[in-house]
Amino acid sequence: MAIFVIVTIVGLVGLTLTIARLYSHLAVQERQVVGAWDQLERLLVQRNGHLQKVCMAAGSGPSAVQHLHRSLQRQETARRRGDLSTVAEAEREIRALWDSLYQQDIDIKKENVEESARRVVALDQAIRDTLIRYNAALQMYRHTCRSPFYAPLAWLGGMGRYTPLQPPSSDPDNPA
Repeated sequence: MAIFVIVTIVGLVGLTLTIARLYSHLAVQERQVVGAWDQLERLLVQRNGHLQKVCMAAGSGPSAVQHLHRSLQRQETARRRGDLSTVAEAEREIRALWDSLYQQDIDIKKENVEESARRVVALDQAIRDTLIRYNAALQMYRHTCRSPFYAPLAWLGGMGRYTPLQPPSSDPDNPA
């Protein structure tokens, strides 16, 4: 009888440690997804800040500037609400408007536009890289959540559901 109690206690301790390890692994993967999303948000805010400066410097210039300003506001509102589809749609608009605006001759200092363009291009590349990292982390997290040992833990632990994002491009028919 004593051996049965000892074996049962050792078995329960082993099971508890295994469940804790599995849950920890799942939580780390979820944190990677959340971290990539946080980095993406920071980059969007920085890039949109540079574009906002161009809009302010141009004043009530070409209508593309006003459309860009509205798209930036729309994306910011959607980003704060967590509406990923609107964020991606607004991102496509922003890129298309910025591409067309950059080629127009607007009434602001050329060096300001050039400096903003360099920063926007660098931030756009960082955004693309972060989107790739986000989607890779999300794919791994989803795969883990679907596996037989992790699925009950994900359900019991209330793990979040996240949506993949496609890297936006200026051409909505041809994603980057």
